[in-house]
Amino acid sequence: MNTIIFSRASGNPISLFSFLRIQFRYFSGNRRHHHNRRTIFHLEQFIISRCKLGFLDEQDALLSFNLLIKSRPIPSIWAFNHLLGTLSKKNHSTVLSFFREMMGCLGLDPDVSTFSIAIKCLCRLNKAELGFPVLGVLLKRGLQPNAHTLCTLLHGLCTQGLMVSASELFRHILDKGHPCDAVTCATIINGLCKDGQSFKALELLSQMHENGRIKPNVECYSSVIHSLCKEQQLDDALSLFQDMFDKRVLPNVVTYTTLIHSLSKFGRWEEAARLLNVMLDWGLSPDVYTHTALLDSLCKEGKIDKAISLFESMSRKGIKPNVVTFTSLIDALCKLGQLTEAFQYLQKMIACRVSPDIVTYNTLLDALCKKGRPSSEAFNLMEAMIDNGVRPNINTYNSLIHGLCRLGEWKEAMELLNTMMSQAVQPDVFTFNILVDTLCKKRRTKEALIVLDSMTKRGVSPDVVTYNSLMYGLCRSGEWKDAIKLLNTMIRLAMPPNLSAFNILVDTLCKESRIEEAHIVLDLMIKGGLSPDVVTYNSLLNGLCILGRLKEAKRLFDEMVCRDIIPSEATLNILLNALSTQGMMDKAEKLFEGMIQLGVEPNTIIYTILMKGYCLQGDMDKAQQVFDQMEVEGNLPDTFSYNTLVYGYIKVKRTDTGLKLLKDMTMKGLLPDQLTRDILKNILSKRLVESVPFVTEDKLVS
Repeated sequence: MNTIIFSRASGNPISLFSFLRIQFRYFSGNRRHHHNRRTIFHLEQFIISRCKLGFLDEQDALLSFNLLIKSRPIPSIWAFNHLLGTLSKKNHSTVLSFFREMMGCLGLDPDVSTFSIAIKCLCRLNKAELGFPVLGVLLKRGLQPNAHTLCTLLHGLCTQGLMVSASELFRHILDKGHPCDAVTCATIINGLCKDGQSFKALELLSQMHENGRIKPNVECYSSVIHSLCKEQQLDDALSLFQDMFDKRVLPNVVTYTTLIHSLSKFGRWEEAARLLNVMLDWGLSPDVYTHTALLDSLCKEGKIDKAISLFESMSRKGIKPNVVTFTSLIDALCKLGQLTEAFQYLQKMIACRVSPDIVTYNTLLDALCKKGRPSSEAFNLMEAMIDNGVRPNINTYNSLIHGLCRLGEWKEAMELLNTMMSQAVQPDVFTFNILVDTLCKKRRTKEALIVLDSMTKRGVSPDVVTYNSLMYGLCRSGEWKDAIKLLNTMIRLAMPPNLSAFNILVDTLCKESRIEEAHIVLDLMIKGGLSPDVVTYNSLLNGLCILGRLKEAKRLFDEMVCRDIIPSEATLNILLNALSTQGMMDKAEKLFEGMIQLGVEPNTIIYTILMKGYCLQGDMDKAQQVFDQMEVEGNLPDTFSYNTLVYGYIKVKRTDTGLKLLKDMTMKGLLPDQLTRDILKNILSKRLVESVPFVTEDKLVS
C-alpha cells in the first residue's frame, strides 16, 4: 500500500513511497553535511505520525529506516522505536534485521523499549530462548528491564512450552528484585497451568498471598481454575473460586464461564444454574459464551428441553446466539432423531443472520444419511451449502458415501468418490474403508481390490479395518487362498487381523475341510497375542466333526475348557450332533450332563439333536423321555422336534403313537412343514391311516 499525501505547493497527490524516496535522496546526497535539529525533528515527526496512522508498508518502512539511520545528527530513539513497533505487527524478521543494524550504529543508543520490541519479535518467531542474549546485552549497557520487557520474554517462553527456562527467569526476576507485577505472575501461572502443573501454580498463588508484595489478580485465579476444571478437579476449582471472594478478588465472566461449563459437563446442572444467578447478582452479564457453554453441555447430555429453555432465555435477554449455540442444539436434535425440529433451528439461525458453518451443515447431512435419506434431501442440502459459500469437506463426502453404501447404492457411492476427488477433496482412509467394507459385504471383492489399489496409489495407507473388511469379503466369497495371502500381507505389514477376521478365516478353512491350514492360522493368532474365543473353537470343532475326526474334536474340546473358555449352545449342538450321528449315545449323554454342569442351558435344538440320536438307534423310550424333559424344563418343542420323534416312532412301526403326536402338534398351534407332509404321505402309502380314521391330511393342515 502506498499512502497518498498532498504536496503543499501544488496540491497534487504523491505517494508516501515517492515522498520518502525524495527525502532519502536528499539526505543521502548530503551525508557529509550535518542537518540542523529542526530538519531532523520534522523528519522524526513525519515518520512517527505515519506509524501512528498505520500508513507504512514494508517498502515504506525500509526507506524510512534507511532515512533515519543515515541522518546526522542521529534522530532520537523514539522515532526508531515507533518504526520498529509498527513494523513488528507485520514482519518480525525485518525488525530483527533493523535491530542488528542499530546495534552497530555509532551514536545510536537503543533503550529498553527497543530491546523489548526485539525480544517480542523473537518470541513471535518461536525463538524465545534467543531473548536471553538480548536481555544480557540490555543489562551490559547499564539498562534495567521493565516489567513489560520481562513479561514479554516470559510469555514467549511459556507459549513455546519452555517451562524450565520460564521458571528460571521468573526466579531470577524475584531474586534480583527486577520489576514484577500481577501481569508477570499471571503469565507464569498461566504457563504452568497449560503445562499441566496446576499444583505449582497453586503453590505460587499461595506464596503471593504470604509474601504480600504482589496481590494476585483475577487472571491468576482464572488460569488455575480453568486448569483444575480441565484436570477434572472440579471441587478444588470451586474451593479456589470461593477463596477469590475471601481474598476480595472478584471473578470475571471468564471465571464464571469456565466453572459453569465444567459443572454442566459433569451433570451438576443445579450448581451451574446457581452460579449463573450468583453471576447476575454481582452485576456481571453472562455473555453468549457463558450461555453457550451451559447449553452445549445440556445438549451433550441429551437434556434438550432444558437446552431449548435456556436458548429462549437468551433471546429474552437480548443475547444473540452464535454459530456454536445453534449447532449444539441442531446436533442434539439430530442425535435424538428429531430432524424436523433440527431444520427449524437451521431456519431460525438464518433468520438471525447467523451463517451456518461446515460443522452445522455436516451435522444435518450426517443425520439425513443415517436416516436413509442421502439421495434427495442430503444432496439438496449440500447444494444449498455450496450456494451459501460453504465448501464441502472430507466429512461431508464421507457422510454421503456412507449413507449411499448403507442403502446398497455402491455404484453411486463410487461416482461420488470420483466427484469428491475432482473437487480437490482428498479421500482419507475412512472414505476408502466405507467403500471396501460395503463391496466386501456385497461379495464384490474384485471391485473392493480395485478400490484398495486406488487407495494406495493416492498415498493413503490401508489400516487394519481395510484389511479386516477384505478378509471378510474374500472368505464369504469362498476365496480362501486369496484370504491366506492377505493374512500373510497383514502380518508382514505388522497389521495383524483382529479376532473377528481370524475367526471368519478359520471358519472358512474348516468349511473347506482345510483343518490343518485352520490350525496354522490358530497358531498365528495366538503368536500375535490374540486369544481364541468360543467362536474360534466352534469352527474348528465343526470342521473336525464333519470329517468324522471325533477323537481330535474331543482333545480340542478339552483344550478349550482348560483355557477357561465356556462352551456355548453352539458347541453342544456341534458335538451332540456328531456323537448322535455316530451312534455314541453314552458319550452324548455324558457330554450333555457335563455341559449343564458348566452352565450351558440346553435349548430346543439341543434336546432335538439328543432325541434324534436315540431315534436313530430305535430307542424310542429314551427319545420320549428327552421330549418330556424338554417340556418340563420350559423348552417348547417345535415342528422339527415333533417331526423327529414321529419319524422315529414310524421307523419302529409305532405309527399310532406317531399320529397322536401329530395331532398334539396341531392342537398346540404348530403348523406342519414339508417334512410333516412327507411323513403323512409315507403313512398313507402304507394304508395305516385306516386304523386311525380321525386323522387325515386335510384335518391336520386345517
